[in-house]
Amino acid sequence: MSLYLHINFPKNLISAVMVQQEKIPCICRVGREFEVIISEPLPEAIGVVQGWDRDLLEERAMAGGGGQYTHYENGTITLEEVQPNIYKIVDLALFYARFGWCPILENGKYSPPGNFWDDEEEDTIGR
Repeated sequence: MSLYLHINFPKNLISAVMVQQEKIPCICRVGREFEVIISEPLPEAIGVVQGWDRDLLEERAMAGGGGQYTHYENGTITLEEVQPNIYKIVDLALFYARFGWCPILENGKYSPPGNFWDDEEEDTIGR
C-alpha cells in the first residue's frame, strides 16, 4: 500500500528542484488528517497524506498525549511526483527527542515497527 501526499507547491524553480531532493525537512501533524508542512527556507506548503493507516503509523511513531494532534513532529520526506500536485511518499522519518529518528516509510513501504520499550528499560522505570 502506497502513501500519497496531495500538496500544491508554488510553481517556481526552487520548488521544482526541491522535490527532486531526498530527505526534505518537514513537520508532520496527525489528527483526523495526516498533514505534512514544508516551511521556510523552502517554499511553504501544506499537504494531506492519503492511504495512511493510523495503527501502522503508531507502530512506528509514538503518539503524544491529548490535544488536537496525536503526532506533531519534525521529520524528513522524500517524494516522487506521480501527477501534478500528487506525490508518492518514498521515504518518511519522524524525530523524537527520546528515540531519535523513527523511520515510517522506506522505499515506499512501511518500515519495520519500532522498538520503543525494551525489557531492560521497562524494568528500570519507577526505580
